[in-house]
Amino acid sequence: MGIKEQYPLPFFWLSGLRGNVPVAAGKQGQGDHPLCASATDPHCANSVDIHALLIIPPCYTAADRVCIEGLEIGAEGKPLESAVLDHEFMGTKTPGDNKLGLPAGGSGSIWTAPSIAHQGNALSYAVVIQASYLLDKKIAASSQQFGPGYFKAEVIPVNMKKGSYCGYELFEVAKDEYFGEVNTGSRQVGSCNGGGGTAGECILTETGFCAAPAEFLPNTRVALTLRMDSKLTGWLFGRMKDVDIAITSLDSKTNKLRVEATSVSLLTATGSVEKKNLANYPDLYAYKKKTWWSGDGKFEDSLASAGTLTTTTTNFEEFAVWEKLMKANPEDNWRWNFASSSDDSKQNCFAQAGKDKLIGLVTTNAPIYWGGAPIFQDGSLNYKVAGLHFKADGTLFKGSYDLAIRSDVARCLYGFSNAPIMANVSVTSSDGGAQNVATELVTEKGGWITLSAKNFTFSSPTIKVKLTQAGSTPQATSKGAKTSSAAPITKKTIACVKGKTTKKVTGNNPTCPTGYTKK
Repeated sequence: MGIKEQYPLPFFWLSGLRGNVPVAAGKQGQGDHPLCASATDPHCANSVDIHALLIIPPCYTAADRVCIEGLEIGAEGKPLESAVLDHEFMGTKTPGDNKLGLPAGGSGSIWTAPSIAHQGNALSYAVVIQASYLLDKKIAASSQQFGPGYFKAEVIPVNMKKGSYCGYELFEVAKDEYFGEVNTGSRQVGSCNGGGGTAGECILTETGFCAAPAEFLPNTRVALTLRMDSKLTGWLFGRMKDVDIAITSLDSKTNKLRVEATSVSLLTATGSVEKKNLANYPDLYAYKKKTWWSGDGKFEDSLASAGTLTTTTTNFEEFAVWEKLMKANPEDNWRWNFASSSDDSKQNCFAQAGKDKLIGLVTTNAPIYWGGAPIFQDGSLNYKVAGLHFKADGTLFKGSYDLAIRSDVARCLYGFSNAPIMANVSVTSSDGGAQNVATELVTEKGGWITLSAKNFTFSSPTIKVKLTQAGSTPQATSKGAKTSSAAPITKKTIACVKGKTTKKVTGNNPTCPTGYTKK
């Protein structure tokens, strides 16, 4: 336990449709959740909504939609090479419904790179894309459409192992053990003597085979191309760096999304304290008491027995009270993934753009991070992260942060008439001090602006991105609208000094922040 992002077990990656029949008035329970064979299955006719959890399959024809079009892999500093689809795992398939806007569900797939191996000395990579959809059956039938929910895409290096492994399937439970209600579960299938692999051994299984996770070689470059529902909107969050994103429209309902980025190594850590010593850490004691499960009221009694408390840190408050007790682990933990993210900023530019388009992608290697979009405040896009100061070998753990944002959204935020041409990225430590970071701005490319901050340190810094624009002159068009033409952009980097702190600023006309002088 502790700080570590683990892969789900194989039975979490199954496609299925689940109905929802509310519990009757005056009764205890959670209601019935029947397994639906399709979106219009009569078995689920009494459901008030249908929740679809889908694994997106590979594309097999040019006409296929909501599928994986391609995977590319590249070693550090080398060109990308196209991987070839080996096979899609055997598993539950769910039919799509074009009328209701539901894509078909499949299984995870294995792709083979021509020559780029991972640390497991194999060429195999798993691609697992998980997407959820919800159909509200309480509204008029003519208005019913599946709406998108959670989305996550992962590329995972794997070693294919042969043995007495089982696949998994979803099934319906007539009466569950809690309230005697209809529910859904998963079970092993196939003649494999119950062999599903040890806990954490496999991320995907089928009869006779296991996809066992391995590690990327350091700084492996990955590009994933998807044909995705255009209803996938808002913000994405990822575990990657040096991001290049491109979106093109295939038709009125589908976009082609290509995300290219470098894998990142995530620091893992563990922390523990014996119950009898908990009082020596008053902040941790107060936090554990406050978060003790509701209604018990016997926190002190729980400490009377011998034992050890371990951290499962997932948020800033919990990290702060455990930090002094945590130690970094030496293991590799390379990741490449991105997922949908919430937007709690109430920012109008985000809200308007996010109704029908993707807005941006935020990525970091920080163990603890804001789960939503950057906060636009005082002219800056702010994002908070946290992590341990040192790695297991005693060297500094260096942070990375990348932001890709649609240029029209940036214009809206700052009132610009054309794409910004300069950025300043500052990192402020938890004690208020400024950090030295390397800043790189990649100006508008295909309607996107990308920038990054590298080599900042922890434990709880805030990253601030400020975009500026110089020299644009509005001109009237034939229709009376105002626009501007930007001069060709030639990027320059200058070094700015304030005391012992040096900051690099990149742009076509870079200037030092207030309080800094040009070196």
